[in-house]
Amino acid sequence: MPTLRELTEYHKPETIEEALKLLRRTSLKTVPLAGGTSLVPSAAHDVQAVVDLSALGLSYVKGLSIGATTTLQTIVEHAELRAYADGVLTAAILDSASRQTREGATLAGSIISAAGNSPLFTALLALDARLTVRTGRGTREEEVALPYFTPQPRALILQVTLPVLNDGAHAAYEKVARTPADLPIVCVAARATIDQGELRDIRLALGGVGEKPIVITQPSGSIEELAQLAVATVTPGDDYFASADYRREMIGVLTKRVLSNLKR
Repeated sequence: MPTLRELTEYHKPETIEEALKLLRRTSLKTVPLAGGTSLVPSAAHDVQAVVDLSALGLSYVKGLSIGATTTLQTIVEHAELRAYADGVLTAAILDSASRQTREGATLAGSIISAAGNSPLFTALLALDARLTVRTGRGTREEEVALPYFTPQPRALILQVTLPVLNDGAHAAYEKVARTPADLPIVCVAARATIDQGELRDIRLALGGVGEKPIVITQPSGSIEELAQLAVATVTPGDDYFASADYRREMIGVLTKRVLSNLKR
């Protein structure tokens, strides 16, 4: 079976249409290539052709709109994004990958390859990020809320857009890991509006409890009520890192912590 060193084709299209036309082919196993931080380490023995996305003009930050092939390090270094949502997006990216990986890893690639304990995916869920997607079936771009996005082999994420936050909106992120440098065993991110000391329009995202992070939305609620809801919602499994009971308990602890941090 071919490896990445035995690819039969390499393409570098200059338009989205050309890229999608190549990805639509069924005669060769063809995949998009951006930073390569997920594709190359996984060996990808069945890949026969790659479509390099670097010439499509998708590396940019325009306000709160971020191009799909923008690197994670670019986001970390961008002043407006660093300050956005109390720094939660930056904190999650720093927790997701080392500096060396961040220099190559792209935003869209990190979303598509995100594991269940991904800090970045968890934070984006809490922040209500939306994806602009183009599929091979049509000519129109579609906006998709992150919880409803399913990666498709013949589609491309073009852009990730973060919402404008009102003055009372705050966000927070917390994790539990074996060491500070490790990926989380579980992590929690939250965004809510503080209205006369009460939590409103709450988005609570939980990582490390399934194949992908999940999000809970509530119009209002106390910290204790929301922590109980989070614990009741998750059904984590046991693995090498932690038992299901430990994960469930830590979800409750971290939920209380992030929601308390919102009110400071």
